Amino acid sequence: MESFIEVFRKKNYGDKKNAAVKARLAAAGLKDIAEVIPSVIYKLEGDYGPADIEAFAAGLFADPVLETFRTAVQKPKGFFKVQVWIRDSSTDVVGESVKDVIAAMGKARPRIARVGNAFAVKGKFTKAQLEAAVKKTFVNEVVNKFFIE
Repeated sequence: MESFIEVFRKKNYGDKKNAAVKARLAAAGLKDIAEVIPSVIYKLEGDYGPADIEAFAAGLFADPVLETFRTAVQKPKGFFKVQVWIRDSSTDVVGESVKDVIAAMGKARPRIARVGNAFAVKGKFTKAQLEAAVKKTFVNEVVNKFFIE
């Protein structure tokens, strides 16, 4: 079964990262950015139930002091959602580490573990303008794949 965990910085703890993503997009020509919400997405494929996924999120992926999580990837209303992943043909070293850690926790080793960066972005621009800025700043098309919804 395929599962996703999305991890966010808590309010007031992620301000510098939000500003950095916004600045990179602006430097790439994306103007009128109202808000940016960065996150990290973990994709797991394995025989895990909802309680396992919740336990992985709370005990492994999210720092309870600085971060919060949800066990699904969602696009906030009025935002574009950008996801940047390492291509399946490339080794995801963080994903490989995730497999090892889950196995060390006594759970079955995931068949697939991938880690992606994401951000929700809101502003007065088109999807094509956002795509151009993302390609300039966050994507190496040889190594990465990306999606905008």
